[in-house]
Amino acid sequence: METLVPLQLIWPEIERLMELRGIPSRDALAHAAGMHKSSLYKISKGEVNPSFRNLERLCRVLRCQPGDLLRFDDD
Repeated sequence: METLVPLQLIWPEIERLMELRGIPSRDALAHAAGMHKSSLYKISKGEVNPSFRNLERLCRVLRCQPGDLLRFDDD
């Protein structure tokens, strides 16, 4: 049985970092990170969690650590 880690992406923090880094839109972030726009849209809406690879891509573009974008949610 697979155990899921209760982590949630903090989208408002991504938006804050986008503004700080001069990234004007979600589409621009997807392009800079080398991600498909639809993947980033689903991530931003909480429909899917980012893969480790996509989390790495976002962190590189936003110049942050993975922990800056994640919250432990142990409900």
